[in-house]
Order: sequence, then C-alpha cells, then structure tokens
Amino acid sequence: MHLLPVLIPLIATFIGMTGALFSVLGVLRPGRMPRPRRMVHYRVHYDDTLGTRPDIKGVAELVVRRKGHDVPDASLAMIRISNEGGLDIARDDWVIPISFTFDGRDVVGVEVSDAGHVPRGLLTGDQEREWLESRAGGAVLRATVDSQTIQISKGKKSLELPRIELRRKDRIRLLVLLSGPRDRLRPGVEGGALIKGAVRGGGLVREDTPRRTGFYAFGWTGFALISLVAAILVTFIVRPFSTTAAATTTRCTPGTIVVAGSTAFAPSVMGVAQRLRQECPSSVVQVNPAGSAIGSLGAASDLEDSGSSAAIRATHLVISDGAVPAAEYPGLAGHPVAIVIFAVVVNRATGITSLTEPQLVGIWTGKYTNWRQLGGSNRPIDIISRTTDSGTRATFDHKILGMATEPPQSSQSCTSRDLIPDSPVIRCEKSSTDQLLKAVNAIPGAIGYAEMHVAEQDQAGKYPDIDVVQLGGHEPSQEELNAGPGSYPFWAVEYMYTDGQPAPGSLLSAFVGYMFSDTAKSILQSYSVIPCSFTSFCR
Repeated sequence: MHLLPVLIPLIATFIGMTGALFSVLGVLRPGRMPRPRRMVHYRVHYDDTLGTRPDIKGVAELVVRRKGHDVPDASLAMIRISNEGGLDIARDDWVIPISFTFDGRDVVGVEVSDAGHVPRGLLTGDQEREWLESRAGGAVLRATVDSQTIQISKGKKSLELPRIELRRKDRIRLLVLLSGPRDRLRPGVEGGALIKGAVRGGGLVREDTPRRTGFYAFGWTGFALISLVAAILVTFIVRPFSTTAAATTTRCTPGTIVVAGSTAFAPSVMGVAQRLRQECPSSVVQVNPAGSAIGSLGAASDLEDSGSSAAIRATHLVISDGAVPAAEYPGLAGHPVAIVIFAVVVNRATGITSLTEPQLVGIWTGKYTNWRQLGGSNRPIDIISRTTDSGTRATFDHKILGMATEPPQSSQSCTSRDLIPDSPVIRCEKSSTDQLLKAVNAIPGAIGYAEMHVAEQDQAGKYPDIDVVQLGGHEPSQEELNAGPGSYPFWAVEYMYTDGQPAPGSLLSAFVGYMFSDTAKSILQSYSVIPCSFTSFCR
C-alpha cells in the first residue's frame, strides 16, 4: 500500500495535537508568540451609537455636537493599534499606510491618545493647534515642522494614518466620531495596510477578542481527532494506486512583459505588478518603462501597428481610459478591469471650488476667459489639456464637453497665446498626468483634469496649490458615482488590450488573469479604483 494517503492525515493529527497543547499553554494566543516579521494589530474596543435612548424618547433628547454643528446618527469607535511584530517599523516600510472604513458611516472627527513613543506628527490637526496655543517658545514651534496628520477622505467614508515610525510594542488609540446610519450588509470597522517584510496578509491583523481564544484548544483538539479518524479510514480503505505524479500548475510564469498607455491608470496597475513580483520574483511586469507617457490611444496604435512582430504581440499590453474604437483597432482584444474616477482641478489662486458642466464647456470654447466671470479671482483662465493620444482627454471630451470640441493648442508656455495669437483661449497640452498636475500647480490661473486619486494623494506633497473642484455640486467619489442618474459624470471604464487573445500559459495571459484576483482587487481599491466585479458600470 502506498504510504502517502496515510501519512497526510497522520501528519495532520500531529499538527492538531501540537496546536491543542500550545493553545492550553497560551503560546498560540494573539500577541504571545515571538514574531520575526513586521506585524501591526488593531482591535476595536467599542463601536457604540450615541444619542437618545429608546426608553426616554419623548421626554428628553440628547444631541451630539462638534465645532458648533449637530452630528446626526452619531456613534463613537475606539480603535487600538499596536506593533506586535518582531521588528520596528520605519516610515519607508509602509507600502500602503493604515486606513479604516466604517460600514458606510462618515468620519466626523478623530483624536489620538496613548501615543507615548509615536512622533508628534501623528496628532490630528485640532490637537496640534491646541498644543501650540498652550505653550510658547521657538523650540516648540520647530518640533512640529515635520508633523503629519491623520487624513479623512474627501468623501468622509474613511481615515488614513500617515507613514509613521512604530517601535516594537508601541500602542496608539484612535477615538473616532462617526455620523450616519450603519449599513448592516457591510462589516463594521475594517482596516487595511501593506508593510514591507510583513506577515501574510499585508501586515495589519485584526486581533481576536478574548472570547474567541477560549475555543482554540477545542478547535485544535477536534482537528486532531478528525485527522486521526481519517488516517484510520484511509489505512483500511485505500488501495494501491499509481505513483505517477499528477501534473502540477503554478500561476508564477517567468518572463517579462511591458504595459503601456494610460498614465492615469498606470499607478494602480504598477501596484498590482509589484505585488505579483513579490509573489513571483521571476514574473517581471514593466509599467510605462523609462517614464513613457504616450497615452491610451497612442499605445493602442503602437500595438495595432506592430504587424508581424510576434515578440511584441506576445509581451505587450495596453491600458486605456475607456474603450478604443473597434473599427480603428480590429486586432485588439479588450478586457474591462475597473472604473477610474477623474477630477477637474484648478490652481488654488483661482478661488474656484465648484463648476457646472455648461461652465466647463464655456471655459473650453472661450465664453469665459477670466475667473472673475465665474465668481473667482481676477485672473485669466489658462487651460491645461492632455494630448490627443490621451484616454483621459477622450473621456473629458466625451463625458464633459459632449458636442463641443477642444480648440487647437494656442500656447507653448501655457500662460500666453504664443502659438495662435488670435485664439479665444489660452490652451496648452501635456503628455502625462504628472506633467499636467505640475503645470496646474505652478500657474495661478490654470485649470485641467486628471485621475482623482493621483490628484488627491499627492496634493499635500507634490501639488500643494491644487484644488479638486465639485462638478454640479458632486464630489469625485465612489459614493457620488453610485448615487444614480444625475450623479458625478466624469469617469471611465479602464480596459486592458492585447493583440488578440494572449496565449495560454504565457505571462501576458497570467497577468491579465491576475488583475481579476482578490489580491489585485484589494490593491485597486487602495488606489480609489473600483473593480468591475463591484459595479454594474462596466457592462
């Protein structure tokens, strides 16, 4: 009789008995085992609703207020964060910093306590101001120059911690004030993060409650008994079988492929490619290598024109903001992956916070040439557009301008009509998202458009003078997008294009498939990208 079918359940029995023994001794309980890798625990101490009790309704009313404003459907959550791994965590160790969501509720405010070894930069903005007002002296002011604060998302649905240092056993408590009814179909407080050199799962682990740890010994013991019974049954039932090894497959496919196209979607795809490289070191995915910024349509044209080059067809992939015209690119096969939300951005000096679609059409057609005409400052309007091979521009023209078209490029400097002196507008073009955002950030009267997450994520660092404006009163967010007819209009389906269907077993085929995995979906969400399986807009 072959020994393998018997050895497997016997080994499982040994593991179960060992786990039961360690559970009784407390070795396997959370936080007790020495951990040689980076790991951060979080635990929700409580998540309770505030306000009127049912038994006193009609007699008294409790109102929760913050900064002079009522907080409807208020609730309070206390979250403890602690470094339970075997290594200190430096700022550079955070690939994706810690963030929390609260089953659809809005974050109204957050305070930090119990942060003895954590840099002062973790304190929230309100706490930092109070601390400065209560003390004096130049040394105190200089100590806060490098401060970083907890960020509440634009849609108020989540909060994100800065990249901070956490030494071993450091603990932080967050007290979060929330507003809004709970969505019972979604989990309560959920955290996410990605740390270099972390344990499986990214490094952020939700800590088990004490009530669950009491079941560990029983669970391991039951596992051992079931495994022992399986071993006995296999011993008596199994018959000799062929020792021919079954072919095994792995999703790790060695090779190198190149992804070109959309500079808006490129950061999200790069995040997925980096995770795949961690799991499969031999799988190399180069996203817009050497800073290439040819845009969605430009990359699609290059792939379509590759002709008989089998090497290019087998190793190149195009990402596009929106579908490319099938009649112009008949050889390309499209794979819808996600929804990307775009934003209209202006320089803060314009004094503009909201625009309507007709106003945007008026800006691009020359009806409005000074921000004073739209309620802003007395500055000329400088339009920063993308080049014609950009999928972001195609989305803007289709979703916002509609029947109108962008006028010819009239400026090389972006501040004067140095190319077409008699043009009704000052309009220049940039070939990438980063170039456009840098121009809008530098020119006081500038307006442009870009992928929302890139604009917001780097706003405080690379683009401090940029503001994301509302469109018709709607914020660029997933919540606004899902609000139904008349909601936020500026978004696109992101496609991956290959020259025909990729060959089975190739890295090209493996990477396209990996983009639809749960791991990739989680990474896309961290970039505020909506996977197609989470929405009906891709259909």
